[in-house]
Amino acid sequence: MAGGIGKTVGDATLAFNQVNVMYPIVTVKQAARGSNSVQFGDWTKLTSSNVTAATEATTTTAVALTSTARTATVSEHVIAATVSDLVQMGSGDDIASEGGAALGNAVAAKLDADLSALGTGFSQTQSSAGTALALSHTFGMEVPSA
Repeated sequence: MAGGIGKTVGDATLAFNQVNVMYPIVTVKQAARGSNSVQFGDWTKLTSSNVTAATEATTTTAVALTSTARTATVSEHVIAATVSDLVQMGSGDDIASEGGAALGNAVAAKLDADLSALGTGFSQTQSSAGTALALSHTFGMEVPSA
């Protein structure tokens, strides 16, 4: 099947990008070639209260920004599928495309499960009982630093 592996990988990547939930809300960085770790900056947490109204004549106070380097070690997760010549020739379906989509969906589900599991380290308390949920509560939740 000409171009089968390229088409399958492309369809897997497309499916992954369409169905995962957690990937767009985490910081992602590519590891340098030959490296098994990536560094991220852990910056001072700023909130909406750090942003103030001002006029042209108003002097505003600068906020202090600091960062701490955090290192993430790259790990590998693998999925593989074997498709025989008989299946490719005997099926009326687009095996490469449909198989690629199934593989991409599985990888996306694994990433979502792994990233969601980090939620057990989130703070369970944002406010007291009876306090209405506010935007600041949502943006106040973060994964504990590595």
